[in-house]
Amino acid sequence: MFYRFYLLTVALLLAILMVPRSSVGADSWNQPAGPNRNWQVEGEAPTQWSVTRNENIRWRTLLPEAGMSSVAVTGSRVFTTTHVPIEKGEDKEWVTDIVGFCLDADSGEILWKVTLPGSAGISLAGGFTDGTVFGPIAEDERVWFFNRCGSMGCYDLEGNEIWFREWKPRFKHNNRQAEPFLVGDTILYVEVADKKNGSRIQKWAAPGKRGEGTNVPEGVEPRQVWTYIHGFDKNTGEIIWREDVGTSIHNTPIVGKLADVGLVVAHGRGGGHGPLEKPYGHSLTSLAPGSEGKTLWNTDIDKYSPFFSCHFDDRYAYGFIEGNHLVMDVNSGKLLRRQPLTEGATLWKRVGNKWVREENANVSPGKNPPNTKQANLVVGDWHYFPCHDIHYLARVNVLSGKVEYLELPSQLMPDAKDASGDQMLWGKLKHKNKPLNAKGFAIGNKGHDGSGWGHISSASPMRVGPYLYWPAVTGTTYVIDTRAEELNPDALVAVNDLGPGGETWTLASLSYANGCLYAHTMREVICIEVAE
Repeated sequence: MFYRFYLLTVALLLAILMVPRSSVGADSWNQPAGPNRNWQVEGEAPTQWSVTRNENIRWRTLLPEAGMSSVAVTGSRVFTTTHVPIEKGEDKEWVTDIVGFCLDADSGEILWKVTLPGSAGISLAGGFTDGTVFGPIAEDERVWFFNRCGSMGCYDLEGNEIWFREWKPRFKHNNRQAEPFLVGDTILYVEVADKKNGSRIQKWAAPGKRGEGTNVPEGVEPRQVWTYIHGFDKNTGEIIWREDVGTSIHNTPIVGKLADVGLVVAHGRGGGHGPLEKPYGHSLTSLAPGSEGKTLWNTDIDKYSPFFSCHFDDRYAYGFIEGNHLVMDVNSGKLLRRQPLTEGATLWKRVGNKWVREENANVSPGKNPPNTKQANLVVGDWHYFPCHDIHYLARVNVLSGKVEYLELPSQLMPDAKDASGDQMLWGKLKHKNKPLNAKGFAIGNKGHDGSGWGHISSASPMRVGPYLYWPAVTGTTYVIDTRAEELNPDALVAVNDLGPGGETWTLASLSYANGCLYAHTMREVICIEVAE
């Protein structure tokens, strides 16, 4: 009996050792939205740290220039992007080229870098975009970098080019977070359909000099210069399909899987500054083999402003409009519930040095949208978002419509020596932040001197195990326990920093792999570990 058990045990161990090591799992954050493509994984991540005091920090690597892409992690490698270094402060007004970096995941050492040139100029470290806005995608043998200014490339893990693609993108708006997704052998990426005529739509020709204009060029069919989700062959960089209803660049599509349909992507149209893609609304598109790009449903929604991630589950698809939370049937797109966010809420707020709880509170999170742009996450039956107009974290129950608000400190000013000296700033204060790059230049041209809530394209929240993490632009990072029965002060696990108060700036979501969190600020890449 023992001998048989021994043989079975040996056979099982050998089988485990012979299974190829996958790059998608607890040891990988292989793309901007993570291995599950929704900014959520199971695991045990650090909940308390301080970059200012090097508490629970494994390594910090200073980078030569600012960048806002998230960090991709696969195996022993870490990847991110920055712009090519500027030589003087005024150069930040017009940049085109980016640098893709490969770092050692254990030490933070820079192993190699590649340059991806661009053709459509943009300002460095804007509050909505720059050339590094899209995070890398990585696998065991390859990495893909994306330059919003007009290029993408595939490289092996030694930095050798496999393929490279260039074009001049449409520049009607500053766009943030239509992040690329890896689905099998296909990369999903949002860009204009007609590359030639789309490139004629340029907001700027040079710093302070207007381009050809942002309207549809005369004689061009409007749909040809809409932006769409495209499917690219990851092995060649060739376009293999395109969806047909359009996706506004203010929106963050989300990929997921439905039991009876297979892989799908939810996406939207609408927003400020007159997006060309119409009618405004919410869509679900198939990614199933043989049906890629086929519209499954499309719901027209007047005055829609989808400045959010289009999260969905096996029951519902979710959105926001004019101070309301929308719940749609995920199989048909039928609008089921329009849940008010402004009345009948439970609110925990600070009054002086005390917490006060209010029932049936009237709250004005923001009219359109109610969320800080691009910052929302559905966890179970709750849809979480930091508010647009006030420093409240909100959650709405997707079934009952119950709304809860918790006031958060608008910024943490960490003490350089001891946590007892940390200062929490509350309310709408003039924060006077002055974020610096590695050379000491003040960068960031929109929202850089505020708290990073509201009218700025923020990092997406992410969840590891029971904890939700959201880094505001200032590097103030909130940790929330999603198991809380009520969103009250006890649900706020920690408020951490990603660097000195008033000098730190980030639009990058956090990544998680091998028990560590990875962050990217305008100065450095950071590996955060659990305290021993």
